Amino acid sequence: MTTSQQTTHPIVDGLDFLVSHFNEGFPRRISTKATKNVQIKVDNKEEALAWFRAAEYLDCKINAYPYIKRWKGWLGINRQVPDFLFVDLNLGVVKEIEALDKALHQTLKKINDKLGGYPTVLWSGHGYHIYQPVGAFILEDESEFAKFEQPSRGFVRFAEKYLSDNKADYCHYSAMSFNNCMIRIPGSYNAKSDPIEVKIIQKWDGKRPSIKPLLLNCYLYLQAVKIKRLQHKHLPGEFCKYWKSRKK
Repeated sequence: MTTSQQTTHPIVDGLDFLVSHFNEGFPRRISTKATKNVQIKVDNKEEALAWFRAAEYLDCKINAYPYIKRWKGWLGINRQVPDFLFVDLNLGVVKEIEALDKALHQTLKKINDKLGGYPTVLWSGHGYHIYQPVGAFILEDESEFAKFEQPSRGFVRFAEKYLSDNKADYCHYSAMSFNNCMIRIPGSYNAKSDPIEVKIIQKWDGKRPSIKPLLLNCYLYLQAVKIKRLQHKHLPGEFCKYWKSRKK
């Protein structure tokens, strides 16, 4: 591939577009098919693109949350501002394309109704990926939420479940952490079957609506989770077949 082809590949614009959603730039973690989905820390866009080219643009992803270095044995990664919400709607959960399109329409409507949001939507070849930047703050610092375990992470999990009316992939949101929020990049290729280009269906409007309208429902959700854990009850999706298979 020539230098000109490398600099004009669609993934270049795709990466710029995604980074515009973030409050912070690099360093971030990326992964590709060539890394076998192992995450690599990169310090800038050029370094990320070098890894993507080496993978022939297959399964190129970037973490929606910035890299935070560990210090004094404590994982700062769990104290993030939950300022990027995402919903995965895929054909593995919603079996028919007509039902998937309906779930997309309903999710976008709810995001608009509850937040006034107009998010980015990508087509991955196997489903829709919805990305909504929001105005947020660290919930661990709020007295109402401090009693919960990792409430900022819990908020992002709750938002995916709530905004999709439980139609999102439960294996996705039940296992989510700020360390594994890997999102696909427009212009890259999904290599799950025959490589399919990841395409933009709808572009974010550039606004970051406040998370405050969701906080009461999030509080009730986190309270229910806490009670179930105290009762030693497993939550839906905690041991889904996907993650069971990963352990074999």
